[in-house]
Amino acid sequence: MKTYILVYNGFAQFEVMLAAHLMKTAGEIVTVGLSTDPVVSHEGFRIVPHMTIERVEACSVDLFIVPGGDLSQISRRSEVENLLKAVQACGGKVGAICSGTMLALDAGLARGRNFTSPQPADPAAAAGSRLSLPVVSDSGLVTAQAYGYVDFALELGRLSGIYRNEADYEETVRFFKFFMPPEEPETAEYVRAAELRTPAASETVLAV
Repeated sequence: MKTYILVYNGFAQFEVMLAAHLMKTAGEIVTVGLSTDPVVSHEGFRIVPHMTIERVEACSVDLFIVPGGDLSQISRRSEVENLLKAVQACGGKVGAICSGTMLALDAGLARGRNFTSPQPADPAAAAGSRLSLPVVSDSGLVTAQAYGYVDFALELGRLSGIYRNEADYEETVRFFKFFMPPEEPETAEYVRAAELRTPAASETVLAV
C-alpha cells in the first residue's frame, strides 16, 4: 500500500503526522511536492519531497493526503487538481484536512458527496453537502476540520483496512484519542523492560 502526502511551504505538518504514522504500518509513505526543492512546514521542519507531482502515477495511489496550511502557492494549481481528479477516477482514496479540503473541493471531488470544510465552499465547485462535523467520510473521500486530525487519521486507517480487527481499531482509538495505554500483555512487558533500562531520577549522576 502506498500513501502519498502533498507537502508545500507552510503546510500544517501536525494535521497529517498521525495519519502518516498509522499508514506507515501498512506500507510506504511518499511525500509529493510541486518540485524537488525542499519545503518548510508551518512547524519549521525542512522536508525534501520524494517526487514531484508530475511523476505520480494516479492509478498507483492507494491514498493521497492533502494537509492544510498556506495554500497561496498551490491553490488553483492545475497539476494538483488534475492529480486529485485522476486519483479519484482510478478508485484511489483522498483525504483532505483543514484548508486542504478547499483543494479537493476546487477539484470537484465532493460532487454528490457529503464533506466538511473550515469555511463554506463555492456551491458550483463543491456540488455536495457540507456537514458541520470534525470528520466526514463518503465514498473514498475523507474531509476533516483541523481539530479533527486524530479522527481523520483513524478514519483513513479504517477505510484503508490497516487494522487487524475491531479490537485492534478500538485499541488504536484508546491509545491516540483517549491516551490510554495498550492492554496487550506483551506490550506491557515491553514498557516494563523499557522502564528497567531507564535509570531512576535518584540514580542519575550529573557531572559538575
